[in-house]
Amino acid sequence: MIQPEEEGAWLETNGEHHVLRGTCSVGRATANTLVLDLPKVSRMHALIQLQNIGEFWLVDLGSSNGTFLNRRRVHQPVRLHDQDKIVIAGRQFIFRQPEEISPEYQTTIAERTIQEIENVPCWLVVADIVDFTALSRSLVSERLAASVGGWFATCKEIIEEHDGTINKYLGDGILAYWHETDTTPEGMAATIEALKKAQALSELRFRFIVHFGLVAIGGVATLGEESLMGVEVNIAFRLEKLAASLGEACGLSDTASSKLEGFVSPRRLGDYELKGFTRKRTFFAV
Repeated sequence: MIQPEEEGAWLETNGEHHVLRGTCSVGRATANTLVLDLPKVSRMHALIQLQNIGEFWLVDLGSSNGTFLNRRRVHQPVRLHDQDKIVIAGRQFIFRQPEEISPEYQTTIAERTIQEIENVPCWLVVADIVDFTALSRSLVSERLAASVGGWFATCKEIIEEHDGTINKYLGDGILAYWHETDTTPEGMAATIEALKKAQALSELRFRFIVHFGLVAIGGVATLGEESLMGVEVNIAFRLEKLAASLGEACGLSDTASSKLEGFVSPRRLGDYELKGFTRKRTFFAV
């Protein structure tokens, strides 16, 4: 498999060519990667997020007038493919990625990365909307898009204000991370407090868990991507499922609870088996 060219993906609009490397934010504010100074464009309107080794995803951030993909309003993060048409406030962008990264190439990159790069101590946060399927059936299209997009925007703001990075936007959730060197236990406690305040104010109910462990980090450098891999990432997602089954709004793994000692007041829930793992893990609520 030939590695994709440096300009592996881009947007075409009005004869212009915008190369995509990493996350591309679109909106009226000058801080965006792609600034659209149009009346119907929100300050932070949408994202084109690189994730899963070479995949680009479109995320609306609760914009007032919506983001459209192939004439359909975006309600939740959606994978982009070559020749997809994105419309924002009447402005059309054609997404180009002529040579998509195949599953075989993704596997090669992942295996090589795990061998070449040491595991990095990281904080992980997995958050998702409660009862999203039922919610999507009960809300009209425009309100669903605005509510879900607004929630993604809130999470993004909180994570980035506390020096974290969102690695993946999922259908109804996010995976965020911090290198241990990028924050402190006190900083993570502040992140937890901010997310808990958002829970109290949010129109949408959501839960989140915090985990700490060694994570393999790598990706496709020419695309500006950083991907998370390894056992600890899987554990974080299993813990989120556990929190859902227990009806807990905020959960901590045993390792996160230990690192946060003195900064939060966790409540021990018990020892639980996680699917795919033999050792039981102690789980906490906060």
